[in-house]
Amino acid sequence: MDLSAITYSVFIPLLDSLHKILTSTGLYGYGWAIVFLTAAVKLVLTPLTFKQIKSTRKMQVVQPKLKALQDDFKKREERLKDDPEKLNKARMDFQQKMMSFYKENDINPLGGCLPLLVQMPILLGLFWTFSGSPFKEKPIFIDVKVVSQAEIAKKQIKPFNGKGEIFVDANGQRARIVLNSKKLTLVEGDSFEITASKAEGDAEFSAQEIDWGFFNEMQADQGVNIERNPETGNLMIHAQKAGAKVRLQALLPKTITNDSFLFISDLGDTGVFNKKTNSLNIDIVILVLLFGISIWLSTKLNAPKTVPLKPGEIEDPQAAMQRSMSTMMPIMMTGMMMFVPLPAGAFLYMIVSSFIQAGQTFFAMQRYDKKFAALA
Repeated sequence: MDLSAITYSVFIPLLDSLHKILTSTGLYGYGWAIVFLTAAVKLVLTPLTFKQIKSTRKMQVVQPKLKALQDDFKKREERLKDDPEKLNKARMDFQQKMMSFYKENDINPLGGCLPLLVQMPILLGLFWTFSGSPFKEKPIFIDVKVVSQAEIAKKQIKPFNGKGEIFVDANGQRARIVLNSKKLTLVEGDSFEITASKAEGDAEFSAQEIDWGFFNEMQADQGVNIERNPETGNLMIHAQKAGAKVRLQALLPKTITNDSFLFISDLGDTGVFNKKTNSLNIDIVILVLLFGISIWLSTKLNAPKTVPLKPGEIEDPQAAMQRSMSTMMPIMMTGMMMFVPLPAGAFLYMIVSSFIQAGQTFFAMQRYDKKFAALA
């Protein structure tokens, strides 16, 4: 899925505008732009967020009554299991009772999904924004296959596919960069020059800025030799051995140089492990841990209040399962995020958003706990 239209028409101009405004006040770096964007989004969504918290808290308060309805239906279901007609009628009656119950108590079971759904396009937009130009190097791949003289009929040079990749220069101007070919089948002994050009746009671009190389350095000795033209910046490909199959890449440079923020060295950093240096991205590790803490805090604040068990009393299985999930969820989410290649800029948005959400939940719960006490 290509979100480049949204990324380069909405998110980058928005972040750039915020960055310029904040820089004039002494807050340097695009990280502050993300923080203020997150705060603005959460402020706009405050009515929906409080409605969600209200619905969640009320659901927790009336849970015993809801459970009584469910238990009553289970008993009827067991009694009527041999009478399909009456069983279907009992199920319809139960659904009507549940709908009436939610309506009488002003509860929307799906209300908690709306703020999340509204924020998903923003998170996806930031993911794409920090995964490419100008915050990160962007590769264009070239697949090369070498055949023998006997297979010369299969020789083919396909022109570039699609519209190319978007490049943003240091001044924020955009252009689409295309290669003259992205898929080659060459006869051994032949050579072919890969050129990069600007298809459209106003960005300042030169092929001299491209970092050419093998996508996998282990392919460097597999029968294809490459040579960069120092004058034009283009890449000459020499097919040396039939049977060779390699993938080359034209790496468009990142042009943003002031994208560090606090302990984050680069907002375009992606993944816990840095393959170039064979080392951990410590800033991403810290972000993952902060994300886990924010999830734990939100889970803690949203957990239903429980009454201590009396001696000999057995804990309700559903309550036990919820308590177990509230403990395991932060651990599971933190572990999962260790393997999700999320850019640091998108991580920063998620963490700031989660901590603001925790603050909103805390203040809302103070209000709603007193308001709904009579419903218990």
